[in-house]
Amino acid sequence: MLMLVSGCFAVSGRNLLVYRNDRQFNMVKLDENTTFEHRLGQDGDFLTLSENGAETAVPLGAVDSCIVRHSDIPVLRFTFPDHPDRFQVWDKEEYITAILNIDGNGYAEDIADLTLNIKGRGNSSWSKPKKPMRLKLPAKASLCGLKKAKSYVLLADYLDNTLMKNAVTFWLARRLGVPCANSGVPCHVYINDRYTGAFLLTHKVGINGASVDIEETEGMLFELGVEYDEKYKFRSEIDNLPVMVKDPDFDELYEDDPTGPTPEERLAVWEADFNKAAASAEYGEGFDEFDLDSFVNYLLVNNVVGNDEIGYPKSLFIHKGAIAEGERYKFGPVWDFDAAFNRLSPAGDSYAEISADAPLWLNGLFRALVDKPEFVEAYKARFEVFEKEILPEMLAFIDEYSVLIEPSARLDGCRWPDFESYGWICRTPAFDNKEAVKSLKEWIVARSAFLRSRIESGYAY
Repeated sequence: MLMLVSGCFAVSGRNLLVYRNDRQFNMVKLDENTTFEHRLGQDGDFLTLSENGAETAVPLGAVDSCIVRHSDIPVLRFTFPDHPDRFQVWDKEEYITAILNIDGNGYAEDIADLTLNIKGRGNSSWSKPKKPMRLKLPAKASLCGLKKAKSYVLLADYLDNTLMKNAVTFWLARRLGVPCANSGVPCHVYINDRYTGAFLLTHKVGINGASVDIEETEGMLFELGVEYDEKYKFRSEIDNLPVMVKDPDFDELYEDDPTGPTPEERLAVWEADFNKAAASAEYGEGFDEFDLDSFVNYLLVNNVVGNDEIGYPKSLFIHKGAIAEGERYKFGPVWDFDAAFNRLSPAGDSYAEISADAPLWLNGLFRALVDKPEFVEAYKARFEVFEKEILPEMLAFIDEYSVLIEPSARLDGCRWPDFESYGWICRTPAFDNKEAVKSLKEWIVARSAFLRSRIESGYAY
């Protein structure tokens, strides 16, 4: 059941009442004894909540919307036993102890009193007011229906006024078949009983059964990123690309087996292997060393969502199961899209969406691979499937997801109401989620038409 009133109640399932006045909000738990009704009083129209004999009246003019349904997104409640006065994480380096309780709200299973470790995470996202988080569990467990794992992250999506760009891109990557694509669950987050905002819960990217499922003693997960901040890293001989070892942990492998190669020896072997593959892309066949299908799907995802960050490169992951005959580097997982799609950029004294009609910026390795004849034919064929089959499904997914997260988007907009400009991108709050989602869908349709025009004009992508 969905009921809209002209103006801030968000009642979510068995659970959440929110009312707004100048974007301030209060929240109370609901139960089967709670009712609410519209009343006309001496001082005007009111929406009145009756809860176990107690009544709360909200002027109808202060009401934004009333949403009633049987289930809602999960609520994650963290308690920091040693830091009861903290309401966000504050350190990216050191874990602290936290106790997690999850109210599944009909969406997922409840969890009570799970002790875990938590710290901050992220690069540019860490500098924003709403802090992303990393969770480290004592043993593998499923949170909110996700595949069992020990390491999870909570993405803040602070720059994204739709609160869904990462979720939509993850969906698209899974639908296209990008290797190791993440799943995510939207959720409310509280820290020490204070509402922190709407987040996306997903797995940490790494070599593990819930992410890149390869043998860590044999395989490699590289991250290409301008941050260049991992311990083991190198610059490629061709194009000077910043290549970092994301996983495995070379130091741990050496501790487990001191008779094996040292970390420096492992790095030298993998550096030589990557440089050989990059040389093949630049001067030879290319797809003898890199997997064609994963590259086509990976590039198509980033092209559809307009993610120029792979050009820097930034948050670009590739992996390989082993240095062995027939093994190729595969592209994926995909990551970090809160500033993709129709991001807002400064325009004079205001801001405007970036155009959907802009070719994707590629790094040198990608430029070499898109010139291969086998890529051109495979990409065109895959785009046909996207345009005819996947795009309508993608737009339908956005509609469904928007309904799911609308109450949490309004709450997040109340908690984080500021407009901010960061020079290259502007941030607006998520409160007006319906309008933001409408603009997102229009941009995606325009982007798809532009990509079609590129192909018809004879471009490789």
